[in-house]
Amino acid sequence: MKELLINGLKSEIKNKILGFKQKLFKIRIGKINESILDDVTIDLYGKKVQIKTISNISILDARTLLITPWEEKNINIIYKALLKNSILYTPYKTGKVLKLKMAQLTEETRKELIKKINFILEIFKINLRKLRKKTIKKLNKINSLEKDCLKKNKIEIQNLINDCINSMKIISNRKKKEILTI
Repeated sequence: MKELLINGLKSEIKNKILGFKQKLFKIRIGKINESILDDVTIDLYGKKVQIKTISNISILDARTLLITPWEEKNINIIYKALLKNSILYTPYKTGKVLKLKMAQLTEETRKELIKKINFILEIFKINLRKLRKKTIKKLNKINSLEKDCLKKNKIEIQNLINDCINSMKIISNRKKKEILTI
């Protein structure tokens, strides 16, 4: 039973690290990518809808995305959502399409990106601590474990969480360095 808990924890930790990498990957600084729109949603028909589900998105050049809504009436709603969520890009309305131009990185933009990375890291650290707490709680419910064994398992769980947090810090520091050097 204890082994199942530890193996389950290791699996969840791998998923957390993968999710963290994917979240940081979306912070694109070299060239524009459609994935920057993954987290941008609009209220449409009483539901939260991703922009990419109601429009055609294509890459115009290395720094510009072209967004063509399937219904012309949605262009203003999409435009407002893009304005609200923009750190790295500026939206422009041109007729029936929107252009999303990636801005040059200024010192202020770089600082905003660093803050965003730190925020993402903190959220993942909080989730890891919750995972640790949940696993230890399950471990405590196993009555067959002796106190010494329980203490060793808690230390093992803590070490797994610490290793994961350290890995995430290394990944985030790499991303910060990339932002500061481009």
